[in-house]
Amino acid sequence: MLDLNDLYYFSVIAEQRSFSAAADRIGIPKGTLSKRFRALEQSLGVRLANRTTRTFSLTEAGADFHEHAVRMVRAACSAEEAAQARLSTPVGRVRLGCASGFTRLALEDLLPEFLHQYPKIDLELLTSGRDADLVQEGLDLALRAHSSPLQSSSLIARQIASVQLVLVASPNLFTTSAPATPEELDGVAGLPNGRPDASSTWHLQSTERRSASVAFHPRLSCNDSRTVRVCALAGLGVAALPAPACRDDLAAGRLIRVLPDWHIAPDSLTILLPSRQGTTQAVRAMVDFLAQALPNYVQA
Repeated sequence: MLDLNDLYYFSVIAEQRSFSAAADRIGIPKGTLSKRFRALEQSLGVRLANRTTRTFSLTEAGADFHEHAVRMVRAACSAEEAAQARLSTPVGRVRLGCASGFTRLALEDLLPEFLHQYPKIDLELLTSGRDADLVQEGLDLALRAHSSPLQSSSLIARQIASVQLVLVASPNLFTTSAPATPEELDGVAGLPNGRPDASSTWHLQSTERRSASVAFHPRLSCNDSRTVRVCALAGLGVAALPAPACRDDLAAGRLIRVLPDWHIAPDSLTILLPSRQGTTQAVRAMVDFLAQALPNYVQA
């Protein structure tokens, strides 16, 4: 296959009709251009130009070849401009991954706004019950909620928000008044929002910075906030939910806060990127949008 650089050099030489003028225009030594020109002719097996020390003219084969060379060089320039445009303009496809649960709930609420704001960006959202592998799955970025620090890796991590977890229950769960202290809640039917193998203990901290631990009986272990919320509404137990996931239910009285002066350590929301280099403006727009929108969304 021909070297695209040789096509470019040839097109400039043909337009300038001089090796010296072409060398001045593109900053390549005259001797180098002459050598590449001869190598191109040898590769094609035809004479492209009649040249002396004073004259330069394309042969018939050279004129035909010049037309094709110009089109190929222009196509290459257009391809380069298209690629660079993606680095300067928010346009193109973004592949975003997230685990099921609160991150999916948050994205479903926020992404329509993003797509309206950036009409030239197409979004591919991949949700899963596990944390996605950015490199193997070809993702541009991922949003991850986690209660402990992420393991060290080559990925670029940017923590953008903290999500407050609150204890909630149906008003019908308690036959009398709701528990007023952590000790009164001990042994309650619980609906933890996390891994099935997570501890059956809530570690609480009060607004006065006191600590307490509450052991509960896990009626359901689930990492999907929607499912945990539905079970809480059905009166199946006390649920630990991200504040935004139950905000409307609390306002409407469908759920009540349990131990409102106590809270669980917040989860972190982190954006992961495979690399800092080669990030398109479309991906940067997605990162900036999430970094701005999510902290407001997760406010209790």
